[in-house]
Amino acid sequence: MKTSLLFGFILLYALSVTVDAAKGGLSKDEQKKLLDEINKDRKKFNSQFKDLTYDTELEKKAAEFNCKKRGLIWLQWNSVQEDVLNAGGPRYNPYAEFFSAKNEKIGCSKEIRCSEIMDKELGEKFNGKEMVRLGGCVVDPHDHQLFENKIDKSLIPKGGKYGDLLGIKMSSSGKVFNLIVFIAIMVFNF
Repeated sequence: MKTSLLFGFILLYALSVTVDAAKGGLSKDEQKKLLDEINKDRKKFNSQFKDLTYDTELEKKAAEFNCKKRGLIWLQWNSVQEDVLNAGGPRYNPYAEFFSAKNEKIGCSKEIRCSEIMDKELGEKFNGKEMVRLGGCVVDPHDHQLFENKIDKSLIPKGGKYGDLLGIKMSSSGKVFNLIVFIAIMVFNF
């Protein structure tokens, strides 16, 4: 009995980890919620902007994103990333790329996660700190000229507004809880 119970818990734990790794794309409701909010903000920025449409091919690109590359518009980030952005001044806001008139389509993944340990390149203040970014979107066509144009960045949302909208959280408490339960079961059964 103990063996079958243990096997069942191991199977459930393995499934929870596997299912979690396979997630990524947004549900239809999340797509609509995100598009409605971004399009509303884009209209405030410029009433002539066309609404973005959701593209599942771009969603796949976002889900397959390699952290060593650039090009993803992050949806959520930790305080170290926020400090890095603030240290760069008002010149850059990750959400600015949503506000190009050239953009037509968007695709996003909630599950992409990238982190890096900072070095002295950005200053002693950041040395050894971990910068974490979660969830991201790809837009098409990508506007490489966006940051050369003078735009009123005060109209662009700050912080993790769109990540919050989708419920993207910085903690990994669910995985930690699963691991603790798994270890407890292993200890008590042997």
